[in-house]
Amino acid sequence: MTNLENQHVLVMGLGVSGRAAADFLLRRGACVHAVDGDMNLLQRNPEIEGLRQRGVKISHEEAIADPSGFQLVVISPGIPQTHPLRALAKAAGVEIIGEVELACRFLKGPFLGITGTNGKTTTTLLTTHILNCSGRSACALGNVGVAMTSEAAERALVGNQIIVAELSSFQLETLHSPIIDAAVVLNITPDHLDRYSGMEAYAEAKMHIAQRIKPKGVLYLEKKCCDEFGYLLKGIAPKTYGYTQDSDLFTDLHNLFINNKLVCVLPCAYQGGKSHDLENVMAAYALCNHLGVTAQQFIEALASFKKPAHRIEFVKKIGEVAYYDDSKGTNIDAVMRAVEALRGDIVLIAGGVDKGAAYTPWIAAFNNRVKCICAIGQAAPKIKQDLGHALHVELLNTLEEAVAFAARIAAPGDNVLLSPGCASFDMFRDYVHRGKEFQRAVEQL
Repeated sequence: MTNLENQHVLVMGLGVSGRAAADFLLRRGACVHAVDGDMNLLQRNPEIEGLRQRGVKISHEEAIADPSGFQLVVISPGIPQTHPLRALAKAAGVEIIGEVELACRFLKGPFLGITGTNGKTTTTLLTTHILNCSGRSACALGNVGVAMTSEAAERALVGNQIIVAELSSFQLETLHSPIIDAAVVLNITPDHLDRYSGMEAYAEAKMHIAQRIKPKGVLYLEKKCCDEFGYLLKGIAPKTYGYTQDSDLFTDLHNLFINNKLVCVLPCAYQGGKSHDLENVMAAYALCNHLGVTAQQFIEALASFKKPAHRIEFVKKIGEVAYYDDSKGTNIDAVMRAVEALRGDIVLIAGGVDKGAAYTPWIAAFNNRVKCICAIGQAAPKIKQDLGHALHVELLNTLEEAVAFAARIAAPGDNVLLSPGCASFDMFRDYVHRGKEFQRAVEQL
């Protein structure tokens, strides 16, 4: 449905993507009814009030008893498949799509898709940076923070720009069109198990990206991810990247190879050890190479790339103690990678909204390097229960208390690391707000 004029469309969820979708539909002449379950959001958000004044009918989701009168339902990523209104729409035979799918029906240029548990935003921004530096106009959209239906994305969608889209498992659930030219699955580790029935269901949602690739497109999987979950691809043969020569693209920790042929020497910053950063570089190279970027162009552009904030970001050194903000570390594996990346002993600040996975893998991974876990938020009691018998876990009431406590017990040469392993919504607006509050607390020490 690309002609939306006078079509009756229901938008479910009025977060960033839902508001963008409602605006996108309005600009195409649709009759829009938007709903959300958060009454405070409906009453206090100025953007929602602006949509109301422009003609969007806005109500609490419980006000819709029968969605059969709509021609289309646009689902925000936060709306689970089990939502009652979504079930009613499905039973009524109404077409249900996501905000990304809505945008893709108007897409004109090339489309790169990036998913996985950790590293999506960094890889998306890195790929976009490399393409732009190499003379190919590219725009980062999706879960990276710019909704694909937003007015800011409009020109990119209908022009010849390359869309580099970060896609979450939630967004992939409602993406139907085969519009992807090249895609990568970075890794799959436990996350969002509060929404999915288990790891297989979560991995299957990620692997949904394979079904949305064009006939002549390409899919790259991180080798370990392919070994564990490749069976979910159901006959689709991916290319792989990793640290072993049986991968299509691999590194020996000093050079990059494709099909066992030397491509380039890695910059010194990426040599010598396995890391998320190196894996992100390999993934970005795979995508850029597919669009004709040369190895020389890639390496030259890589030198000027700056990682996004709140990802093992150095904040300050106070009394020979270094403070790092890894607020984006919102799952178990991300915290383990952050600990692995730092040298010296660590006082870890963790906690927030639990995502359903056990914290016990931290016991072996921390390997006597984490002196104390300062646990905060809703997940703090569970962290104490899972780890208290093996690790020193201190329960604190606020992030400020945790920073102050960590500063007291940290010795010269130690690191104080915020890497929560949890979502932020019990105490903060989002991970950015949490990271900024951590940095503010450090500055006040």
